[in-house]
Amino acid sequence: MASIFCCFRGCASFLDLGFATPAVPIKKQPTISLDQQHIGQEVVLVKDGSRICGTGGALGNTAIMQDKAYFEVRLQQSGIWGIGLGSEKADLNTVPMGNDTDSWVMCSDGYLRHNKEEMHHITQLPQEGDTIGVSYNHIELNFYLNGQKLDCPFTNVRGQVYPAVYVDDGAVLDVVFDNFVHDPPPGFDKIMLEQSLLET
Repeated sequence: MASIFCCFRGCASFLDLGFATPAVPIKKQPTISLDQQHIGQEVVLVKDGSRICGTGGALGNTAIMQDKAYFEVRLQQSGIWGIGLGSEKADLNTVPMGNDTDSWVMCSDGYLRHNKEEMHHITQLPQEGDTIGVSYNHIELNFYLNGQKLDCPFTNVRGQVYPAVYVDDGAVLDVVFDNFVHDPPPGFDKIMLEQSLLET
């Protein structure tokens, strides 16, 4: 009798007897990436919005709303590039960014630019393969090179801002919003979507 039941159980997997539970669609959680709707005209985003190439800038798909946020950028290929923050009004078609009142960026030439001003200059320039960390707490925007703080903060960031990057002259950047190479500074965490903030 047991062998008959085992045989029936094996056959039942091939037959639809109406005992199967309906499949429940899994709701895909939104992820943070570069935003296809907020890119320069000659920008190409690949790898699900995590890699930027071409010419121009791109913003992240969510504003930084939490108190202490962190993200990283891996320099995959050298060229002209910049990393920082920008508002929705930032000029994403002009390179370098940082020449308007709506973007704050560290540029590949070592200058930190905002509103056509060179605010700071770093001497240790990032190279291919390096990771640049970005932390923002609504008071200071700081940069890190391979986990080491560069001590050249912007203190004049205002308004609702998004992660911002730009490329030109063959540069390729990978923007990382999770699973970081280096630990964020104490108290800082990955950028959260607004709904995630409501749930914490």
